[in-house]
Amino acid sequence: MKVRFWGTRGSIPTPGPSTVRYGGNTACVEVRDSSGSLLILDAGTGLRELGLALMNGGGPRPFSVDLLLSHLHWDHIQGIPFFRPAFDPKTSLRIRGPKQSRALRELLGLGMDDPFFPVDLDDLPARLEVGELHDGSEEHIGHFLVKAASLFHPAPALAFRLEADGRSLVYATDTEDPFSGRPNPVVALSMGADTLIHDAQFTENDFKPTWGHSTISSAIDVAVKANVKRLVLYHHDPDRTDDALDRIAVEAQKQTDERAKGIEVVVAREGMELTI
Repeated sequence: MKVRFWGTRGSIPTPGPSTVRYGGNTACVEVRDSSGSLLILDAGTGLRELGLALMNGGGPRPFSVDLLLSHLHWDHIQGIPFFRPAFDPKTSLRIRGPKQSRALRELLGLGMDDPFFPVDLDDLPARLEVGELHDGSEEHIGHFLVKAASLFHPAPALAFRLEADGRSLVYATDTEDPFSGRPNPVVALSMGADTLIHDAQFTENDFKPTWGHSTISSAIDVAVKANVKRLVLYHHDPDRTDDALDRIAVEAQKQTDERAKGIEVVVAREGMELTI
């Protein structure tokens, strides 16, 4: 699998001189299998950049896109109205997300209804399908086997395990499960994974209980318990500067090495590409 990060920030976009290297766009990750099949994880503001890349020759047409939403907070869906391929009538766009108290399509449409946006969700030219996933879901989406697990977060949220080409990737953003007092579903979901992308919004010093996020240390703990090969620290706090993330990269690898040898630790940055 090939993975590219288009948005790494949490909560709100943070463009500016202090976030140039790691990026200011919110959550969006592109995943492709060996055939080039495209699956997108979350639709934060990074989705706009990904859409532009697709339009400029980043894949065969017509576009066939599977988009998995971890949950519906603004920083994970703001890119949908600005995803350029959605305005191509030949595009097939399939959006899946966690089951809500109301229909997922209805809730996604609220943010695009007048007067909040000039184009309604149902007026997008693309062939659009919207479906729901739930805790324990396991199904083939495109060329990927996708397994889902519910997360401890202030809104219904899911983590995903993707398997293709004999490789595995886990995406677990917006999880406060290490502090829930219950068995952490991300550990079970991540067992033996090649790469774990994990929420790491807080440090021990600025952790905010009930906000729905993990600390860097707790992300490391999950990676060690699950015996993953690579940990990607993700969903950076909007106040976290590039220089602070440089320091975190060094300290996190050191802390991990003290617990378990052989786990690579990477701090997610926009434009970063990984091979799994």
